[in-house]
Amino acid sequence: MNKNRTICVLLLALTFSSGVVDASPPLIIRPQFGYGFIDSSGPNAGGNLNHLGMRLLLDAGGNKRYGLEATEFSPEKGRRFYSVGIALEQRLWNWFNMSIGTVGYFDYGASSENPVGLMTNLGWEPSSYKSLKPFITYRNDLIFGKEVDVAHSLSAGLSFEF
Repeated sequence: MNKNRTICVLLLALTFSSGVVDASPPLIIRPQFGYGFIDSSGPNAGGNLNHLGMRLLLDAGGNKRYGLEATEFSPEKGRRFYSVGIALEQRLWNWFNMSIGTVGYFDYGASSENPVGLMTNLGWEPSSYKSLKPFITYRNDLIFGKEVDVAHSLSAGLSFEF
């Protein structure tokens, strides 16, 4: 067991010291909220939907970012459910934000299933502010449960860069 830890520590040290991984990429925190609707035949059938979440992103160079997202969904019909997953972002033309992510949805449906899904965003994020940037995006969640459910919403928030 100690031998495995030693090997892992040595590999990490070699990776950071060789310059393969930048040891201090900027951290981007993106709180977001939104409103939309869910198109489902299950217990969350066809109602309005609120969401509140946050992304923690690292700079991947240029106009690309990667990180984790956690979101709480509050449907009008049914009960709250949550998503956690990986998000990849890119910004084009200094204002067009697009992202995609594979996420898990927890406590979803009548039997508290935990299906996987695909989250996408398309929208506006200006580059006029250095460390504080507003954004507005169209968000689409495809939830692959017993049937494919779709949630559409409009998200807004701020990006803080540290």
